[in-house]
Amino acid sequence: VGPNQIVLRLARRVQAGETFGLADGDSLLEGPLVNPVEFSEFGVRFEADVVTGQKTGHFLDQRDNRRRVGKLSKGKDVLDVFCSTGGFALHAAAGGARSVLGIDQSPQALAAAQKHVELNSTLDSVRRCDIRFDKGDAFDLLDRLRTQKKRFDIVVVDPPSFAQKQADIDSALHAYRRLTQRGLALVTDGGLFVQASCSSRISNDEFFGAIHDTAHQARVSLVQQRRTGHALDHPIGFAHGGYLKALFARVQR
Repeated sequence: VGPNQIVLRLARRVQAGETFGLADGDSLLEGPLVNPVEFSEFGVRFEADVVTGQKTGHFLDQRDNRRRVGKLSKGKDVLDVFCSTGGFALHAAAGGARSVLGIDQSPQALAAAQKHVELNSTLDSVRRCDIRFDKGDAFDLLDRLRTQKKRFDIVVVDPPSFAQKQADIDSALHAYRRLTQRGLALVTDGGLFVQASCSSRISNDEFFGAIHDTAHQARVSLVQQRRTGHALDHPIGFAHGGYLKALFARVQR
């Protein structure tokens, strides 16, 4: 394909082993290394730190879901939980959201999210949107928002993987249920709830079942709008290859 640069990224467990003189973030082609890499995702500008950013610097697998949220955000108040570098938040703002609150515990990710706000300041919709970011543990911040009786038209919950190994499945499902309970409490009646999982060891049935069971216990009716997975450029050729799953549902109390 004639790339201008190739950057090697190594998982931590790989870095701990024999790497044959190679290191995480190494450039594998001669010539200047460009970092970060600026790009457009459906008209929204982002930067990817391809050398030291998490994974490849941007979670491309969620781009279609971010676009869907953006198209549904006009005039809405949006909460982006585990916002990372602001993917859902910026798409919501670009889509005409009235306000967006992104929460994450990583100061580096939030600094990147704020940079992405600046990158998109040429968009009228982004300039008009009240965009804020809050640093802290997602569970604690969700509890605080509930205590403050905050409500949002759209709540997006997109956590990192909770099941790194088979033994983590039960604790991961418990964490998903806790997030569902807290997230649903912040959605306005008739609002949209979006929850995703990138844990490959959690099956679709387990994940979606946990969400619906938790909603039932909370006496909330979820009217499912859509279940989504990977984009077309992500072929699934092995059992755990289909790790991404997300639910879009309307909340009725």
